[in-house]
Amino acid sequence: KDLLLSNNYFYGTIPNTIRSLVRLERIHLAHNSLHGTIPDDLLSLVRLRELELSHNAQERHCYPAFAGCGISHLKYQGGGICCNSDNGTTICSDEAGVEVDKDNLRFCLTPALRGPIPAGFGNTPYLE
Repeated sequence: KDLLLSNNYFYGTIPNTIRSLVRLERIHLAHNSLHGTIPDDLLSLVRLRELELSHNAQERHCYPAFAGCGISHLKYQGGGICCNSDNGTTICSDEAGVEVDKDNLRFCLTPALRGPIPAGFGNTPYLE
């Protein structure tokens, strides 16, 4: 009935498989490190009355273009990208969170939840 997972340092996207949790009434995923878009699959949760996704933006991280991200800043043509830090952590971002710093030959990523709220949310009968 409730999925209360705020403040857990989760990183990644909201999986489409969330639609299988058909009895969910409350989803709280605030204060994590989620990125990508809000999946349309949330619309299949007809009992959903609370959805809390605030404060999921992450800090900006910069990486040497080829060494950290596996692609030259000159060959990057847009789209999402993942880069690896020296400590083995992988950070990914969609195109809106990618900044190409050509002067310093690096990529700067700011992953966050982005994009439009799915149009059908207005028809969700219990959502507050």
